[in-house]
Amino acid sequence: MEAEKITVSIGNVTLGPGHPVLIQSMCNVSTLDTENCVDQCIRIFEAGGGLSRITARNIEEARNLKNIRKKLTRKGYHQPISADVHFNPAIALEAATTVEKVRINPGNYTSGDIESPFLEFLDVCRKNNTAIRIGVNHGSLSGRIMEKYGDTPEGMVESAMEYLRICRREKFTDVLVSLKSSNTRVMVYSNRLMVQRMEEENMNYPLHLGVTEAGAGEDGRIRSAVGIGTLLGEGLGDTIRVSLTEDPEYEIPVARKLLEASPKRKEKFDHPRVTGYERRTSEKYGILGDGQTPVVIAQLAGKTSEPEEILKGPGMNSGVTSLSQTNGTEPDYFFIPDHRISGNLAGGKNYILNAEAWILDDYPPENFFPLFDLSGFLVMGKASGVLNFILVRPDEVTEALEQLPGTDKPFCLIYMHDSDPGSKKAFIKLVEDTRFRSPLLVQATCHDHDTEMFSLRTASELAWYFIDGYADGIWLNNPFTEPYIPLSTAFKILQASRSRMTETEYIACPSCGRTLFNIQDTLREIKKATSHLKHLKIAVMGCIVNGPGEMADADYGYVGSGKERVNLYRHKEIIKKNIREADAVRELVLIIKENDDWID
Repeated sequence: MEAEKITVSIGNVTLGPGHPVLIQSMCNVSTLDTENCVDQCIRIFEAGGGLSRITARNIEEARNLKNIRKKLTRKGYHQPISADVHFNPAIALEAATTVEKVRINPGNYTSGDIESPFLEFLDVCRKNNTAIRIGVNHGSLSGRIMEKYGDTPEGMVESAMEYLRICRREKFTDVLVSLKSSNTRVMVYSNRLMVQRMEEENMNYPLHLGVTEAGAGEDGRIRSAVGIGTLLGEGLGDTIRVSLTEDPEYEIPVARKLLEASPKRKEKFDHPRVTGYERRTSEKYGILGDGQTPVVIAQLAGKTSEPEEILKGPGMNSGVTSLSQTNGTEPDYFFIPDHRISGNLAGGKNYILNAEAWILDDYPPENFFPLFDLSGFLVMGKASGVLNFILVRPDEVTEALEQLPGTDKPFCLIYMHDSDPGSKKAFIKLVEDTRFRSPLLVQATCHDHDTEMFSLRTASELAWYFIDGYADGIWLNNPFTEPYIPLSTAFKILQASRSRMTETEYIACPSCGRTLFNIQDTLREIKKATSHLKHLKIAVMGCIVNGPGEMADADYGYVGSGKERVNLYRHKEIIKKNIREADAVRELVLIIKENDDWID
């Protein structure tokens, strides 16, 4: 029997059944700078945020939260404030007397005896009507949890459950939980496992969703949508934060669009219980299937059928730049949508033609492939002996899976994605039940004039196929954008879901009051120096709270260690410690070169 979902009060805001998803952000100025904190909170609230989080690193900062709260109230802003506490239980006790919510991190909130200080904390929260968030970060699990579970979703869940069991025993209900990671797969699997574990123990606390250190720009937006949007589409999530390495108020419009782009939230959990990655088994046809890197299809558009048209990216000065010069990546297949092929197509590339056009001529079979609809393939007398692509609508899936396995021609099924979450789950269930083994691609055509909305929508809806290892490729279209945008978005969705790495990956935190350098400028400087190193993951972290942990799978790390001071890492090892910020990017490049990871 499913436990009744708990409703949580945070000041004048309520989370839980029947209430909208709450959007929040976090201040990134010093908590002792009252005026700047108040101004930043106001910008967050004015942008549509329902809660602002502020770091409390010490008792002095925790005490100053009272001044911030009073000034906001006097100015007419009654939205709740949440204190972000690490390391010291005494800080949490002080903050709980002032603000509407306190976030504690089990990984570094305390060690040894967890119950005594936590019971004292619950007592203060109960007396002051203060809600709490048990906020677990992948990068800061306690040594005790790491020793038993490692840095796994299981470890993250158990780290939270220890505290939730105490809350339930003590009948303290104003509590929610979050499990965050910069790795979207870990984030999704952890939250699914958390819900499963809560159901097993007859709990159902609200969830806060977020991808830590998502980064800036389009990369940060798509990475956030991949993690948060996937779970929203499964009916999970009561409050969200899109963590961008930008000013905090800029996070709010993105989060609002993400909620709009995601399927309507359901109160009943009906998500698949996939809590670990396993690639679907499929047959191999050239570069397709059999566990190979997922492919990308791009559609040629305009008056020409030349592939370079789709590779033209945004304008740079008075000219244009090729997308292939931007991320070194071209699509694996070009689809030619009409029946005419104009000009001389570049050699060494793969082309997909409408079947009606393909049968009219003898094309080189190793590079030219027909695209059929289902009925056409089943009745057409001519087909490729190398590979055929078959486009299938959701209402044709049952017929396709019944009839296609009987053919002796090699084929790849292209599923026309339906935005209804139930359709894609029903499709995959049929694929699994029938043990269908041909390669699967997912195709989606969107009509968003807003390119940011297009990126958020496609990432939210399609990443699921790759996070759970179902699909062998992706094909995006949007008639209202430049043709390079669907192509770029497709590659970024694969990158963010850890399915295909085609760019340097930057794990960058959004900054907060603990950050003692300008992380936005630093990230831009590091990107300028290293963006051509597409085989690397580079972490840019504001402080040591989550920095060393969240950058655990990064190749190199830049972590703030104090005012204008930085530690540089290779994997988990500190290579240079406490160096001047002014020298840090140059020193990072030298370390990469010394370890033979530099490419000119």
